[in-house]
Amino acid sequence: MRLLEVYILSLWAIAASVMPGLALAAGEAERVVIVANQAFKGSVELAHYYAQQRGIPEANIISLKLPTKETITIAEYVETLHNPLLNALIQKDWLQAVKSGQRDAYGRELLTAAVHHISYLVTVHGVPLRIANDLSLLEPEAAQLAKQFKVNRGSIDSELAVLCVPQELSMTAHLKNPFFASKQPSVQDLMVGLRVSRLDGPSTGAIRRLIDRSLEAELHGLKGRAYFDMGGPHSRGDEWIEAAAQAAHLAHFDTSVETTKRLMDHRDRLDAPAIYMGWYRTHAYGPWREKQWAVPPGAIGFHLHSFSATTLRSISKGWLGPLVEQGYCATFGNVYEPYLELTHRPQMFLQRLLEGATLGEAIAYATPMWSWMGVAIGDPLYRPFKQGLEQQLNAVGEGPYDGYLAVREVRRLQAAGKEMAAIDYARSQFMDQPSLVLAYELGKLYAAAGMKDRALNVLTMIRYISEVPKEERVLAKQIADLIREQGELELALSIYRKLLDSDRISQALKESLLEGGVSLAKSVGDQRLSSRWSELRARLQQPSANGKAKRSQ
Repeated sequence: MRLLEVYILSLWAIAASVMPGLALAAGEAERVVIVANQAFKGSVELAHYYAQQRGIPEANIISLKLPTKETITIAEYVETLHNPLLNALIQKDWLQAVKSGQRDAYGRELLTAAVHHISYLVTVHGVPLRIANDLSLLEPEAAQLAKQFKVNRGSIDSELAVLCVPQELSMTAHLKNPFFASKQPSVQDLMVGLRVSRLDGPSTGAIRRLIDRSLEAELHGLKGRAYFDMGGPHSRGDEWIEAAAQAAHLAHFDTSVETTKRLMDHRDRLDAPAIYMGWYRTHAYGPWREKQWAVPPGAIGFHLHSFSATTLRSISKGWLGPLVEQGYCATFGNVYEPYLELTHRPQMFLQRLLEGATLGEAIAYATPMWSWMGVAIGDPLYRPFKQGLEQQLNAVGEGPYDGYLAVREVRRLQAAGKEMAAIDYARSQFMDQPSLVLAYELGKLYAAAGMKDRALNVLTMIRYISEVPKEERVLAKQIADLIREQGELELALSIYRKLLDSDRISQALKESLLEGGVSLAKSVGDQRLSSRWSELRARLQQPSANGKAKRSQ
């Protein structure tokens, strides 16, 4: 046997025996490698901030001089990122490797053998996002591929996932991800494949908030409601989102599911969105474009669209940038068309998180392909369900989202068939921390139990709220409707009036309020108000100059 072969076999044998012990001896944070762009303002500083907040050694930061644009050529990727990062990992002993001394057709240095001990690779704001297509570099074998796969463009993070693989790989089409659907990846896969995520977004301020709010959520547990918007163009995608909704429901999250073809918008409840998953709109719209919309720390947001991540530096284009800007801490999408079966599985991602996995583990588990189009935003060490529900309840105080945590416990009691215990618990929590969300929940419980007077006694707290936050306006409307069902029409009408008098109310919500308000005004005998609201609604629905009905999301 030749000396090189003996060395390679020894390398694998040592790595296989050492890797499990190494993983135990060194925590995941100590084995996170961060890649920053020294040519991009704020990138290196952000890398140091993340390392400091997470207890990652600053020596783990690799700063490279990279292009500052989001989309680069294959040559730029290879010359400025791939090869320099590969060599930096070897020099810093993150990667034990034997170089072949050759390069592939793209110019990438080839390895004969390689093993690493990196838990996660994190690319930071400023590191380019995607690679442009180059038809001149398509291999002759590509002629056998279907037309849609005759591309070598893709996500830089997805390409970096195979950086340490010791064999010649094509950049055309895609490669199977060995971590996909594997809750316990093999030691060999962990030593070769890289789990990559990104800290990126429209601004360094938004990314710093993402880091801080992920840590806050990990400390106190994720709190809020879950929202799922089905009705996309393919039944397969609807099945995924429906399965994700079921996972949230089984975890006792108070959950809303939109099942029609219309998109969720300002007409729908979207207060405290701890989890949001929907499809199919090119760009963020409506509530997701609202500035200062209250989003819980650690929130998970996902919108399934083929081009949801074509840019991360915009607060209006695509989805990932707007979600990070609004306060979501975990999201993922695609830089180019991935095709549905080759994209992330949202239900698998959410289920792994609910089981206690880190974001880095969950995104690797839910991504079927590498060297393809996917990108994930968030701290890979973030563990949103590190705190179990019982632990969270033991620490309930007067936090802004503790009312939603109480509702989650109500759902758990109801699932166990303990309706009276659910009422007693909701009542005690409402007395300790009165809020609209708990008033609505307790009011519904009382109404369902036939205790009308108690329901009204709780719900009337809304009359003392002078201004309803915009993210709670639909909740306030639902409270008004519940009050109406209990026979208190005048109070219900007063809530409708207050909401319609709110500043900068969206047209979608205004139309919804006017629709219910017209009949409510008639019911109390206020024909003048009913007529005025009816005329206003008709004007809002008049076609605009281009022939379409006026509508603002």
